[in-house]
Amino acid sequence: MSTSRTVRLLVLPLSLIVALAIPELAAACSCVPVKPAKQLERSDGAFVGRLLEVRRLDDGDAVYSTADPTDYVYRVGLVAKRGPGLRRGRRVTVRSVYGGSSCGLTNTRGRLYGLFVERRGGRWRGNACSTVSPGALRRLAARRSSQASEEASLQRSQRCG
Repeated sequence: MSTSRTVRLLVLPLSLIVALAIPELAAACSCVPVKPAKQLERSDGAFVGRLLEVRRLDDGDAVYSTADPTDYVYRVGLVAKRGPGLRRGRRVTVRSVYGGSSCGLTNTRGRLYGLFVERRGGRWRGNACSTVSPGALRRLAARRSSQASEEASLQRSQRCG
């Protein structure tokens, strides 16, 4: 038997064992990579915030699921794209689902997160695929601010000249 055939015969059963033994890996959330600048363009709002509270919403079902609607409450630190209620120092609630395997937001209280959010049904919504490191969102906001300043300066000079 050839070495490559032996490897293939071993890899398949081992990968099945891992998937069955660790189901959260088999059911993990999967996001299509999108550049932060594109996410910012597509989003209705964006901010860096500290997670203060996680509230699972009671849907009347006695069974908890990773797909349960959950409100994540953040204190806004930096606003990269303005929207209703997105102001520095204010609390903002973002609706998502509870579990990471269902692409819910991460729920480590006290930690800073960068979020790109959508406005639907009068509330902010987000998911694991709409997050970025706080540093990356800060850098993106700084670049946008710098570009806006340069454009405004250019427009003023064109009017005066």
